[in-house]
Amino acid sequence: MSIHVIYRTESYDREELYGIVKKHFEAHGIKNELSETTRVLIKPNLVTNKDAAFVVTTNPELVFAVVRYLKSIGIKNITLADCPGGSLLLFSQMQEIYSDTGYSFLGEHVHMNTDFESRDVESPTGSVNKKFNIINAVADADYVINLPKLKTHNLTCITAGVKNLFGCIPGLQKPAFHAKYPSAKDFSNMLVELAQTVKPSFTLVDAVDIMEGNGPTNGKRRHLGLTFSSKDVFGLDAFITETLGIPQESVATVQASKAKNLISNDFAAQGDTNFVLGNPILLPESYRAKSGTDKLAAKINSLFRKIGDAVFESYPQMTEKCVLCRKCILTCPKNALKIENGKIVVDKKRCIGCLCCDEVCPNAAVKIRKKIKKH
Repeated sequence: MSIHVIYRTESYDREELYGIVKKHFEAHGIKNELSETTRVLIKPNLVTNKDAAFVVTTNPELVFAVVRYLKSIGIKNITLADCPGGSLLLFSQMQEIYSDTGYSFLGEHVHMNTDFESRDVESPTGSVNKKFNIINAVADADYVINLPKLKTHNLTCITAGVKNLFGCIPGLQKPAFHAKYPSAKDFSNMLVELAQTVKPSFTLVDAVDIMEGNGPTNGKRRHLGLTFSSKDVFGLDAFITETLGIPQESVATVQASKAKNLISNDFAAQGDTNFVLGNPILLPESYRAKSGTDKLAAKINSLFRKIGDAVFESYPQMTEKCVLCRKCILTCPKNALKIENGKIVVDKKRCIGCLCCDEVCPNAAVKIRKKIKKH
């Protein structure tokens, strides 16, 4: 039986946060699964080089609390690693990301990975993806601690435990996955198979301050005051959506997990289970009009979304906020973006609507539009 834990976590105050993190680890008996020789890998969300105040990345104070706890129980071999997408990665670029996201101080306490050599790791039998090329820092680990930031996501509706593991893939390989799996359903099935391959031992979700609206990088900050944890990454994502009143029919990764029978109703919830949300989580625009709070409404809205997805597809339009940093051009898996007359324009025939450009844009310059599909 899976155990999902939820604790009220009102701030990133260092001592308060450490106390909460300790409670999460103790609730799952993590200490009993580790030894001095265990190679522990911490996988935060470092999707882009923005400060923690932008709620795009996992807050560094949460990571520090985890490192403190691990050291308190005698763990010595701890590595922190993530591999953002885009034109990365060189040593200097990753160092810049660590600096811009406020992670540099962690270098005094943990090994900060800047080596993105990778190797193939076989997937479980029956997977569409027979293997994944995973960075060595993750592939070599004995124990993977998954530390995602809870956010909404224009493609998958939300990003939590399962989606965060996409950072185990070398950054330059990510566009190929978007090109191969342009739909939310197929892309999420790939993410679930990747999670089955990485097999995170423990997931602790940063939901103190979250992003809602048009996430994962250009939404709005919201204080939620929570942290979630579980050894079951698939069940935890479902538990989070249920707790926050987000229709599971809208969350592509949860649906993909259910299709593989990875989510069980046999679980126990512990901690501050009396949490009351208040105002609903603001979903991305593409999901907003199709979401509902009761199960019947959610199913109806899910049906309308499927019909809409069959007729329309998304494409980006750059606004006046664009500063021509070219990150979107370097990231696009189909080379659908180029500069013309001092502006970035999209080739709608090439564009597959993966919205990678929106994810890497540092200035929220991407407006998502809809066009009728050509069959």
